[in-house]
Formats: sequence, structure tokens, C-alpha cells
Amino acid sequence: MPEAPKTKIVEVGSGCFNLRAPFKVLAGLVDVGTHMTFARLTSGTFVALSTVALDEQAKAEVDALTNNGQLLEAVIATNPFHTLAFEAFYAQFPDAKYYGTPRHIRNIPVIPWSGSIADVAVQSFWKEEGLELEVTAGCEFDAPMPESYNHFSGVVAFHRETFCLTCGGAKDDCFSASPKKQCRFTTPANTPKQYNEIAFHVSLYGPALYKTPDAPKQLYDWLKKIISLWPIENIATAHGGVQMGGAKRSFVEGVSKLRRFLSETAEKRGGSIR
Repeated sequence: MPEAPKTKIVEVGSGCFNLRAPFKVLAGLVDVGTHMTFARLTSGTFVALSTVALDEQAKAEVDALTNNGQLLEAVIATNPFHTLAFEAFYAQFPDAKYYGTPRHIRNIPVIPWSGSIADVAVQSFWKEEGLELEVTAGCEFDAPMPESYNHFSGVVAFHRETFCLTCGGAKDDCFSASPKKQCRFTTPANTPKQYNEIAFHVSLYGPALYKTPDAPKQLYDWLKKIISLWPIENIATAHGGVQMGGAKRSFVEGVSKLRRFLSETAEKRGGSIR
């Protein structure tokens, strides 16, 4: 008897579900993975964070989770360059409200967008129902350039019921967390290499930050805000996967390691992160 297919959706905690899918780079030789997250609100409906291409099994699981889409209240684009699966996902679940980054709204007109996630008012729509959103500070979010490389800026979300921090989709991440050790010779530069290590997208060390004296401090203050604001226990990111438990410590350690780079960058520009 053939082995039953493994479940694709993983329950991070009661009300937060992570769906992983393949995403290959380097001429299809390396699968760095991608993901989307379904966060249940206190009302019982779901908000989807990002999208992935759904095969038959994944589509069946999403249907079962959302009652054939009836419980899917909204779909949020979390990174300007995570665009490949949105049209297909909209065709499968057209009744949800879609909120895009400015680049999504410009480039995918077939979707009747309900608003821009860059709008602070939109970011607060679901706060009272347990889902909080933040957009990266200190760097361009509307139209990052060059488009082929500057993929750092995005939306991070915190699901209060499960203490889960969610970031990124496709090949784009502000940061990544790994629940297992990675091979240094077969993973991209922005992928964590050690168990439960936090790594920041490689473009942060290039074009991501605004070229101003204050930009490094703006990003550093934003990262410290996340640490103080949210009691993080779990992290779901595209590369590496989901870290279950102990995620805040990993995040704090990652920010601590990043501090030197941000401090040196600020000082070179005549600024400071203090």
C-alpha cells in the first residue's frame, strides 16, 4: 500500500498554521523553501500572510482549514517581491479581501485590492483580534531598488494567541530562522547556518538601508521595539522553516550580532545608533 502523503500545513499553535512549499534557486538545484501562514482571529476567521502555489494536497488542506475559503477574511502581501503566487491564489479564493504592498498594487491589477499594507490604518485593522503588523523601518518599502537584489524590507506579523512572529515569503525575508543546521556550501548567503540562528537578508549589507545617517538607528530601534513589544515564542520564516519555542532568545541574539554592523554604518555616515 502506498504511503499516505504527509500533511503540508503545520499547526504552530492553536490558531496559527504554517504551510510550506518548495522554492528553487540556482537553476533549480537548491530548494530554499517558501511559506505562508494562516492566523486565526478572535472572530474565528483567518488572515493569510503571503501566498504560495497550491498543489492538489495543499489546496485540499487549505479548503478544510478555511471551510472552502468561507473563513478566509483577508490575504496580506508581506514583501514587495513576493508576487508569483498571488494571481493563482486569488483565482482560487476570490471572496477574501486582498491587501498588497504598493508594488503588488501597481503590478497585479487583476486583483481588486482592498487597500495598501503600507497604510498605517490598514496595519491596525486586526490588532484588536490578535494579529499585529509592522513594516520594516529605515529602508524603502514602496519601490526598493535595484529590484533584482534589494529584497530586505517587508511586513512582519505577530499572532498573540500563539506568540508566533511571521516574516517573509518566496525568496524574500527581512530575517530568517532555522530549526536545523544548514550546509554552508548549499544555502544562500541570507540563510541561517546554525541551529535556531537568525540571519538577516543579504541586501541589508548592501542597498537596503536608506543612505542617511539616521537609517541604521531607525532599523535598530525598530528591531528593539519588536523585542520589547511582542512576547515571541515561535518564529515562522520562509528559509529554514519554523522555530518552535525559544524564538525570542534567537531573535535577541541575532539583533545583538547585527548591532556592530549598524553602529559602524551609522558612524561612517556621521550618525549613531545610540
